[in-house]
Amino acid sequence: MESAVPSVADLVLEAKRLFMENFGGDAPEVAVCAPGRVNLIGEHTDYNQGFVLPMALPLLTVVVGSRTAGQAVSVVTATTDVSEPRRVDFSLSTDGLPLSPEQPSWANYVKGVVHHYRAPPVPGFRAAIASSVPLGGGLSSSASLEVAVYTFLQQLKPDDGDQVAKAVACQQAEHTHAGVPCGIMDQFVSVLGRQAHALLIDCRSLEATPVPLSDPDLVILITNSNVKHSLTGSEYPSRRRQCEEAATILGKTSLRDATRKDLDEARSQMGEVTYQRARHVVEEIERTTQAAEALRKGDYREFGRLMVESHNSLRDLFEVSCSELDALVAAAMEVDGVFGSRMTGGGFGGCTVTLLQAHAVDRAMLHIQVRTLHFNLRRGPENYELRTCSVHVLSVDLFCTWRAFLALLCERFSYRTPQGPVSPVASSTRQNRLKLEWVPRPEELPQDQYNKLRYRGLTTSDPELTHAYSDNLADVVNVRRGPCEVVDMRGFVEELLTVSCAEGFKVDSECYSGTPTFYKTTPSEGARVLNLT
Repeated sequence: MESAVPSVADLVLEAKRLFMENFGGDAPEVAVCAPGRVNLIGEHTDYNQGFVLPMALPLLTVVVGSRTAGQAVSVVTATTDVSEPRRVDFSLSTDGLPLSPEQPSWANYVKGVVHHYRAPPVPGFRAAIASSVPLGGGLSSSASLEVAVYTFLQQLKPDDGDQVAKAVACQQAEHTHAGVPCGIMDQFVSVLGRQAHALLIDCRSLEATPVPLSDPDLVILITNSNVKHSLTGSEYPSRRRQCEEAATILGKTSLRDATRKDLDEARSQMGEVTYQRARHVVEEIERTTQAAEALRKGDYREFGRLMVESHNSLRDLFEVSCSELDALVAAAMEVDGVFGSRMTGGGFGGCTVTLLQAHAVDRAMLHIQVRTLHFNLRRGPENYELRTCSVHVLSVDLFCTWRAFLALLCERFSYRTPQGPVSPVASSTRQNRLKLEWVPRPEELPQDQYNKLRYRGLTTSDPELTHAYSDNLADVVNVRRGPCEVVDMRGFVEELLTVSCAEGFKVDSECYSGTPTFYKTTPSEGARVLNLT
């Protein structure tokens, strides 16, 4: 269930292969890498000069390449999810004019770093990029790329080696060339990440305090919802403007200097939405320092409680969560051994981060998968298909698609959701009778047999159903009333899905992007130069 993470050596080999395929000639002379990051707590506080508590990840961006004569630059990426083309060629300006952002968008991060490099002029170069940081996952693929490119340029033409200034230059690159008014956290931890430690970063003073995170009985589990997010839209800049507006109303340089009492006294002046945004930031800054102290003391339950508080605040006050992330957090918190869980990153999709005991990891991943499947099937059963599965309904075997099976349940039975009753066909609870007995998964059926058997038969207790749906479900048969009354359809479907996963049934997502992937991780080190030999 856990996603395999390519090693540094694997990424270097991939980047070298891409370099030789595109540029031929001599092999690359330089190799560097920079990590993505996960923020344990302290969301949307960095651009408010508050505190954050991230850690660097073993998910990396690798850049290999060589210096060339002249001003020509050629860069190619192995990442398939970026906009085309995946190779760009441009010339460096000889008169100091900036490189203009343009398509493809991924190359703007490279151009931005070249523009803000602190030892100009940058020489011409050729480079190839390979990365294991998922795009749009809230794990700072952009900062990882920026810092890797900056580290690469340092090998071609060294700067003064100031690590904090390096992070700031990469942050400026994202501001000017990607159009994202981000804080300093992502670039800072990608540069200065430390093995076996999280970093408590003061985003005003740019000082970092390492917080040990090396307990072998503790695991950081990242769950990627695979719902892509983007910070280049209007929502992220809007949140930043609202925070700045609140600080101005309060007469503060930033919300770092505000208290909850200040906010409450000025609430009528700033409007409810702006008040809620500011309240999240003020309380999140305090939560982050408390969480760092709890982590130092090994008080994981307190740390987990603060994580959940943070998520609820991001959902309700800052309004940057989404239903997929909420479902992942809720699922994680149902597992024994989980201390806390929250969304991480800018929001509107991406990942959650969960702190849990090592022995609970496999159980947590399975439970989250089951809950996510349940969530997704309710939202879009047409996107799933149950393959080669035998369902015993009284005395009839049924081989069918999840779409057909869930559609039948929805048509035949009524059930309730938080939004109210759901039922395309009104029905009486006393008539809702269906008994299911799951049997072990049979041997794989040939596809032609599967197609023939998908509507083999279904037992139901209502004679009207056969008549009403005879055109669409010709194989539905009517027999005596079954012995099991379904009163809680939501719980019934959930149990159905739980048993199906426990028995090893294969559910394939045909087109829905929300199937989670997992990364079991520990804190890693920051950007570094690699050995090519």
